[in-house]
Amino acid sequence: MPPITAQEELSRNSNLKKENMDYLREWMSKQPHLPSGVTDEQLILFLNCCQHSLEACKQTIEAYYTIRTHAPELFGNRDPQSREIQQALSILEVGLMPKMDKDGNLILFGRLSDFDTNKFSYDDLLKTWFMVQDIILLEKGAVHGFIFAIDMKGLTIGHLARMNLSSIKKYYMYIQDAFPGVVISNQLINASSVTETFMNMSKPFLKKDLVEKIFVHSTMETLYEYIPKEALPKEYGGELESVTHYNKEVRTLLQDYRDWFQKEEKFRVDESKRQGRAKNAGDIFGVEGSFKKLDID
Repeated sequence: MPPITAQEELSRNSNLKKENMDYLREWMSKQPHLPSGVTDEQLILFLNCCQHSLEACKQTIEAYYTIRTHAPELFGNRDPQSREIQQALSILEVGLMPKMDKDGNLILFGRLSDFDTNKFSYDDLLKTWFMVQDIILLEKGAVHGFIFAIDMKGLTIGHLARMNLSSIKKYYMYIQDAFPGVVISNQLINASSVTETFMNMSKPFLKKDLVEKIFVHSTMETLYEYIPKEALPKEYGGELESVTHYNKEVRTLLQDYRDWFQKEEKFRVDESKRQGRAKNAGDIFGVEGSFKKLDID
């Protein structure tokens, strides 16, 4: 399926206004540190996720490109054929469900397919997850919202010990301040005591708005209150194919967009041109030394 075009977006969404896109492009041209050549399609995503508020769009655009610049471990070297991404794909399954929920929200599943902690790199998994998000936004455009369904099965204390707290913080900063989509909810499935520990690790970085969108399920019955069975994979009591089936489609898409990922890495902030004082990773994310790996005896 080819990427959606700005023309298609404008024809299907009456809230979109060309003058707002022009305004944002003009504003960006006056921010010398921001990248030039940003597409209309990208501007539409920003407008959609900010409910067409131009001031909110400016903040999101600034956060989007700044975070991507200063978190290269999550947004750099995004070659689907690299050893790191291939290793991540060998233990992670991500599947986009072909059916939306009744409100028009996309449902994106993620789960570990291999529980070996020695193969687990949290940064590489996050990088891959973000790559999949990018592709979906390119293909689907300004959709109503996203439901992230994460199967926590197989997650152990050993996995948590390999997570860097600074990466957890960067993930939530990006999702809350820079993600050019609308997060409707996070559904954590097959929750255990390890899930609770992970949430406790995450709490310092969560804004109230996102906390209220996280739902933890130890049984499937409570999940059905949020995602209908017709939009769920069969292994979760749903009517669709397995996550593994849809994961194959995602893996193909990642390869198809290899050139796009390489070009996208040029769209970064040039701190030497920022008006006022240039920023570094410490300015954006806080002092790195404060966020080491979790110590678990």
